[in-house]
Amino acid sequence: MGNDFIKQNCNDSKPGCLSSRSRPVTLELLVSVDLPKTRDDKKEPFLTGLDFLPDGRLAAVDNKHEQLIILNERLQRLGTPYKFKTPPKDVVYLPNNRLAVACRKIVCFLFVTSDNVIVLTKEINTTSSFLCIDYMSPSNMVVSTYDDPRPVRMITVGGVESDFNQVRFPNKTYKTDESMCTYVQSKNTLVLTDRYAHIVYMYDTVKGTSIAVTDENIQEPRGACVGPDDTVLLCSQKNNSIVHLTIDGKILGTYPVDMKGPYSICVSKDGSKLAVSNSVVGNRKLQLFKIAAAHS
Repeated sequence: MGNDFIKQNCNDSKPGCLSSRSRPVTLELLVSVDLPKTRDDKKEPFLTGLDFLPDGRLAAVDNKHEQLIILNERLQRLGTPYKFKTPPKDVVYLPNNRLAVACRKIVCFLFVTSDNVIVLTKEINTTSSFLCIDYMSPSNMVVSTYDDPRPVRMITVGGVESDFNQVRFPNKTYKTDESMCTYVQSKNTLVLTDRYAHIVYMYDTVKGTSIAVTDENIQEPRGACVGPDDTVLLCSQKNNSIVHLTIDGKILGTYPVDMKGPYSICVSKDGSKLAVSNSVVGNRKLQLFKIAAAHS
């Protein structure tokens, strides 16, 4: 992996691990809904991607039913789902009520009206297969790949693909569902989860430095997202929990969730709510939590 990696297992005694603004939080369960197969469904829903709109509505992609759905704060469906031609993998909110949805080698751009009408505005064919898509800037997105030696790439809203040439990734090609990513824009930090190595990689995309975070609380890390004060929240699938950590690798907290195999996660634009879905067949759920600062 190169000499720029620091293997880091942070604890309270390590100096320099905790960012000055980063603080622990509490999670309070607000709503939990089961996602069973209904009488009309041939398959059980599988929400592989989540993201909030600024007004608090939640966008979710159902991989098994090849659709995008909009949900309210009670996790009830709004409007009519948008049907894709191929199974969607992930969704990210873009400015001006736009969504970008990764569908393997296609990125679909959609507009969501205030009354929950979803309109396809553009499709882009890509050279890499995308599993995860996240916001990087108004014109750029970061994407995790599979079956590609470049595990994380960038793509513009115009469809131009490029690479993080200044950082050194693990010398491996991930298969589908083996790695996911997020990007902490204000810190220029790219986060990559390595499921079966039980590692979370943190890359400074400006300095080109990296750390590999391991911890007993991080077991089969899956989806990750930006948390309050430039922190990271991620799903520890094997531990059935959410892990909160800084971009320096400091574990701020671990939160057990009442679902098996948490998979996808997102935080609202105001940082007050967290949504998480899971991947276990026969017991799929979607849950919404309130995020609050922990009292010292």
